[in-house]
Amino acid sequence: MSMQSPTSPDLFLLNCSADFHSFALKLLAQARRNIAILSYDLDSAIFNTDEFVEAISEIARSSRYAQIQILVKDTQPLLENGHKLAKLAQRLSSKMTIRKLTVEPDDKKMGFILCDNNGLLYKNDDAIYQGFANFKAEAEVKHFRETFDYIWQYGETEPELQQFNI
Repeated sequence: MSMQSPTSPDLFLLNCSADFHSFALKLLAQARRNIAILSYDLDSAIFNTDEFVEAISEIARSSRYAQIQILVKDTQPLLENGHKLAKLAQRLSSKMTIRKLTVEPDDKKMGFILCDNNGLLYKNDDAIYQGFANFKAEAEVKHFRETFDYIWQYGETEPELQQFNI
């Protein structure tokens, strides 16, 4: 169960999949244009739900400047299981891109969602549900955005994720 930090009313400590799913949706609700996601395999408990996909879709459609970038370490589960976010990326290819990670960040285990310039959902280890959500994390978002942008430029598009299957 999530716990609000005593040091900041915008910081919440998270320790289960329900927390991460709930706070991901809350962060997306405040986002306006830019979403960056770094994940091992786009964990279904967080990213493969109708609510999450709908929230991403709303952001993508809300502004012609909206941009959703997703870096995934292992794309095989997305290809094998028909991930809802991958299908959305196929439909909104001008606003949403999924790339396979080829260069590891310094912290190889972390996963995160960056929302605009201030929203952050962070997992210490992408395989374990422990981390935090911060609604006003400008400095942290700037740091993680620099890391993300660096590894994004080396990410590879996965041709099978770009195909639109009718």
